[in-house]
Amino acid sequence: RSKMYNNKNVLLKNNEGKKIIRDLFLSIKKKSNKFLTKEQLKFDEHRAIADFISGMTDRFAIKLHKGLK
Repeated sequence: RSKMYNNKNVLLKNNEGKKIIRDLFLSIKKKSNKFLTKEQLKFDEHRAIADFISGMTDRFAIKLHKGLK
């Protein structure tokens, strides 16, 4: 394993990112109609939410996360 991935600061940032993504997913799921169309949610709600989040820039995801609090 690379030492970079064992670096305390890298691990902390990685865990912060995971928390933001988890929080975004749960928040968007509660209000999915606010973020996604019925057509997008039609086949697989979880996939639609995951795809929506994966298309975000880091900056946008962080900003949205702060706004959801």
